[in-house]
Amino acid sequence: MQEINKKIQDIVAASYWIQIWDIGNWLSNAPKPEFWDYTFNVFELSKQLKRNPNDISTELKNEFSKYSDIFENVSNMWWYVNFFLNKDILIEEFNDLNIDDKRKKDETIIIDYIWPNVWKPLHIWHLCTPSQWQATINILRYLGYNIISDSHFWDWWGIFGKLIYTWEYGIDHDLWLDASECNNLLLKDKQKNYAENYFKECMLKKYWVLYLVKLYQLFFEINADDSHDNIEEDARREFQYLSGVWIDLNNEKERIHHEKNVELWKKFTAISIEWIEKQLELLNVRADYNIWESFYEWLDLPRPNNEDYPDLKYGMKDIVQELIEKWIATKNEDWSVGVVFPEETKIPSCVLQKKDWTWLYLTSDLAAIKYRLINWDPSKILYFVDVTQQLHLRQAFWIAKKAWWDDFKNFELIHNYNWFVKLKEWKMSTRKWNFITLNDVISEWFDRTEGILKEKWRNLSEENIRAIAISAIKYSYLSQDREKDVVFDWDKALSFEGNSGPSIQYAYVRANKILNWIEIWRYDNVEINAQDKSLIKKLLEFENKVLDAASKYKPHIIAQYCYELAQEFNSFYVHTPKILDEKDIGLKNFRLSLILKTTEILKKWFGLLAINMPNEM
Repeated sequence: MQEINKKIQDIVAASYWIQIWDIGNWLSNAPKPEFWDYTFNVFELSKQLKRNPNDISTELKNEFSKYSDIFENVSNMWWYVNFFLNKDILIEEFNDLNIDDKRKKDETIIIDYIWPNVWKPLHIWHLCTPSQWQATINILRYLGYNIISDSHFWDWWGIFGKLIYTWEYGIDHDLWLDASECNNLLLKDKQKNYAENYFKECMLKKYWVLYLVKLYQLFFEINADDSHDNIEEDARREFQYLSGVWIDLNNEKERIHHEKNVELWKKFTAISIEWIEKQLELLNVRADYNIWESFYEWLDLPRPNNEDYPDLKYGMKDIVQELIEKWIATKNEDWSVGVVFPEETKIPSCVLQKKDWTWLYLTSDLAAIKYRLINWDPSKILYFVDVTQQLHLRQAFWIAKKAWWDDFKNFELIHNYNWFVKLKEWKMSTRKWNFITLNDVISEWFDRTEGILKEKWRNLSEENIRAIAISAIKYSYLSQDREKDVVFDWDKALSFEGNSGPSIQYAYVRANKILNWIEIWRYDNVEINAQDKSLIKKLLEFENKVLDAASKYKPHIIAQYCYELAQEFNSFYVHTPKILDEKDIGLKNFRLSLILKTTEILKKWFGLLAINMPNEM
């Protein structure tokens, strides 16, 4: 619709000396296609001009009518200008339809997401941020932006003190024992057979990350035992040994890391790297970088996958000192450092450095912001993190802009929060082992998909079954607004009818089978019917839909469009039978072109959602 959009923009600009850019929000399909093709909403224009919208719609009706070779049967009603589009113009717009990636823009956007804890497995909530994150990356890259994606891992906080403490004092074993030696696993002070069996099962199956969760749970079991005093303080001390103990050396403080704790951290981290990446690969999610919190500690730790990102110039210690020097943060008598926000911001005060000289999430996020600004000069940094982090990010954004706005102008910090995936009658708690791992969800979905397909007498390859299963999982989430909770319905998600991933895939496979290696030839001066016209109009919507999804960072707009296009194709398929037997060769080739473009857009747009299309269903 590029030419039509430009013509309407020119008419408005010539009439009122106002340029409208987001025309996709002004022009839409008419609610009753038997009356008009399109309707142009002048309400926003009336607000800008401070004039009666009915008067404006009357004036624009007269202007549109001057171009009868484009706009037919123009009318106005209230604040709408309604019209049919000339058939030849409609076909011309279809012929010009291009879904290739857009020309590269000289603009960098950094996308931060997920914030997983490296010591525990991904769970069902991790369907949310990775799915939204990867889809937004794909959409913005399609539009030509230079995207740098960074999975900001939480690998550096007090939980490691608990894990190290439990490892050292809660159990008597070596994680790296051979399977034959697993029977030697014992608990100190709490001799429990279930724990021994659990550890053995984890090791035999190489579920190392589940083992780490058990260490975490065991800490709280030991903590509940009256014979263990000061366990919380002991755990904090273990983390301090890991993050570095400050000692006086020649009248200067120097940080010394305990090698034993650092080595344990490396082992625990290595366990998590492989596990998390495997789970995300199943969802077609992959970050450019995995720059962790520990990176901003100035520790010389190995980089995941030997990633080549710039070296660190300013660590958390430097960030805190800079904020003190700029009078943004204040050092307290106990060596802690905090920020008190202006009253008008209504943001509560926060701590950047504890009295033991260890830092917090907020400090590492500030270090990450400055690192990104220095090395990549982004116009925006987008955060795909759940809604519970709103206050945390408000604090980080305010401090960052206060500290660095003069040095790095015109950067935006945006939190694209999501709510959660919910299961009926199920509450999650890591301490009580009451959560569903993402691996379990995917396995369950794969099994259910395979069962449904066998009931339908469809023997598909594992690759196709997985494509359908992943589509059911991801589409059931991505088709809904990220700012709302999603309650999973297994049956609805796996349905081959209605608004579901498999139903859209089925429409794609059906359309593809019609083409079946047929060569499509030219067509001229074809007479199209209502079904042809309706499908053309839906195909022409794709440009505005992707721009709308990109501007709002909401992939569900594209997901909904895919469903609408699949429904439109299904209606076309039912009401236009025997396409291959059509006697009018020009009309036959035109309709085959419609089907071809439908398959291309469905595949391309599902690809933007990071969902693959199956070859068969």
